[in-house]
Amino acid sequence: MEKRQLGKSELYASVIGYGAWAAGKVGWGNVSDREIEQSIWRAYELGINFFDTAPVYGFGESERVLGKVLKPVRDKVIIATKVGLSWTHPTSLIKT
Repeated sequence: MEKRQLGKSELYASVIGYGAWAAGKVGWGNVSDREIEQSIWRAYELGINFFDTAPVYGFGESERVLGKVLKPVRDKVIIATKVGLSWTHPTSLIKT
């Protein structure tokens, strides 16, 4: 997997990243924990070391799952997360 340097840092991120929105499960139908965990690990096996998540992805579920699955290789991956979820009004983000 091709990697590129992040700015002037010593970090090199895979040019293909893993978007972990579905790992939050909200709005993605019937996605099992096993399927999510296998897809994260398979991405890592294929050379992906850049994982993107956010608290809004399942109200922290995506971050929790990524942390659990990638714990054995945490020093070898880059996890990017975003901010902006209002924890005081979480249901306002879900349209029914």
